[in-house]
Amino acid sequence: MKQPGREISLLFDLFVLNQRVRRLMAAALADVGLRADEYAVYSLLLEQAPLTASEMARRMGMPLTTVLDYLRVMDDRRHLRRERHPRDGRAQQLSLTMAGLTEQRRTNRAWEVMRVNLERSLPIPVKDVRRALQALDDAVVEALAKIEAEATGAG
Repeated sequence: MKQPGREISLLFDLFVLNQRVRRLMAAALADVGLRADEYAVYSLLLEQAPLTASEMARRMGMPLTTVLDYLRVMDDRRHLRRERHPRDGRAQQLSLTMAGLTEQRRTNRAWEVMRVNLERSLPIPVKDVRRALQALDDAVVEALAKIEAEATGAG
C-alpha cells in the first residue's frame, strides 16, 4: 500500500522509516532488559570482541562520545570487561562479561521473533534489501564526507 507523502524525498522516506523501525523495536523489546540501541552495542561486542571504543564507534557509525556513554552504562551494570590492549597502552580491549552475555542472549530471543516477522513481511528477498541498504550507507558516508570537507574548507 502506497503511503501518503512518499513523493517528498528519499530522505523523508528514510525519516519515516526510522520512526517506524524505532516503534517496532520498542514494542518488540518492551519486556526485555535492553533497548534496541543497547542490544546493538552488546551484539557488536558479542560478535567481534575484543574491540576498542574507537573501533566500536567506527563500526557503528557513532561518535566516540556516544559509544563511551553506552560503555559507562554497561560498566555500571557490570556487563563490560576491560583489558589492557597488548599493543597500545592507552587503549582498552572491551568485551562482555558473563552477565552482559546473559542479558544479550535474553534480549536476542525477542529480537529474533521481531526479525523473523519483519523478514517474512518483505516483498523482496532479504539479501536484496541488505544490498540496497549497504549501497545507501556507502552513499551517506560519501555525502557526509563531502559536507564535512566543505565545512572545514578542505573541499
